[in-house]
Amino acid sequence: MAGHIFRINSFIQSNPKKVQRQHDMKENLEGKVCLITGATNGIGEEAAKQIGLMGADICFVARNQDKAEELKSTLKSLTGRDATAIIADLSSQADVKRAAGEFLALNKPLHILLNNAGIMNTSRQETVDGFEEVFSVNHLAYFSLTLMLMNKLIESGPGRVVNVASGAHQFVKDMNFDDLQSEKEYKTMKVYGQSKLANILFTRELSKKIEGKGVTVNCLHPGFVNTGIGSNNSPTFSKILMALARPFSRKTDQGAETSIYLCTSPEVESTSGEYFYDCKKDKISAAARNKDNAIKLWSVSSQLTGIDLLD
Repeated sequence: MAGHIFRINSFIQSNPKKVQRQHDMKENLEGKVCLITGATNGIGEEAAKQIGLMGADICFVARNQDKAEELKSTLKSLTGRDATAIIADLSSQADVKRAAGEFLALNKPLHILLNNAGIMNTSRQETVDGFEEVFSVNHLAYFSLTLMLMNKLIESGPGRVVNVASGAHQFVKDMNFDDLQSEKEYKTMKVYGQSKLANILFTRELSKKIEGKGVTVNCLHPGFVNTGIGSNNSPTFSKILMALARPFSRKTDQGAETSIYLCTSPEVESTSGEYFYDCKKDKISAAARNKDNAIKLWSVSSQLTGIDLLD
């Protein structure tokens, strides 16, 4: 395991250049609605705070009711406005679909969707749907939630979808369609890396499918941030991961910068299908550029979830 974790170093700059947010936190998002997953800690929480301070109406999906209430209180204190919490377990497709339905039932517009929730497991865990949990939460939840809300985004446009991917997509050479559910082999960083590769392929294919409809979709690498990812595993694993990566990690507010930039900056209002790091377009692996695999992943994901883009 330690060997795999050390590989993080290859994809994270040891001295990340300090990025001055080009939007400089001056965007006026009053009247805009932003829905965020994974907002109760880490970079998702920071994004919720900063986008809320720009005037947006914040809605978020959370698994834990207590953490949701805590975030609502924090956002109320910061912005003076009430946030909306939707409680759902994103490892369950039924819950993802219910969460989308609950949002639509609010009869609010939707201008920004930030798919941020993610997990990392040290051993294979299966969801209620029989899917491998990391692939389910990190990719299939993005896929289902986004597609179920796409008509609302188009109707409310201009809209933005932002998917939190990772430089960890380079941990794998390609999508392993013969073992997407990691039943034959389970290696923590490869499973996580494949889910992040899926995020990029999904972003690129979705961008093509919604071109000209007034909605953009981009993805990003936040850098290695000391957040709650991996905390669902043993305390020993979390401690090892954090200790090895600490010299290369970034503060939460730094890790959230690119998410916030893509959600709000006028500079990228017409940009779609791209991968960013430090608020700039960045290179992706050959596997992430594979158009055939993007198409195939879309087809497989649609079959697994029973969802496709609505007319």
